[in-house]
Amino acid sequence: MKSLSKLHQEAIIKAKTEQDKTKAAAMAMIEKPIEMIKAIMLKHELAVIEVMRELHEAKEAAVRTEREACAAMAEAFHHHQYDFTGDLELHEAIRARGEQ
Repeated sequence: MKSLSKLHQEAIIKAKTEQDKTKAAAMAMIEKPIEMIKAIMLKHELAVIEVMRELHEAKEAAVRTEREACAAMAEAFHHHQYDFTGDLELHEAIRARGEQ
């Protein structure tokens, strides 16, 4: 049988009754795995947050790129046409670009 760790031994020594000793030993035995689980969960949570941050940055970059492309498209379009029909065609062109 494996010997008890210092944490287990201290928990048993501090207990007053046999039942308290058993409970204290049991609690001491699960503390270490719980701490390990907490550490693993924290690492996982930090990894998820990092991925979410990267996705958010990628989305913002894509939106920025698309806005710049639409602005460039509008600028080029308005250099050639200034009437209402040109504006409708520009809106249709930008909408079509977004559906690609």
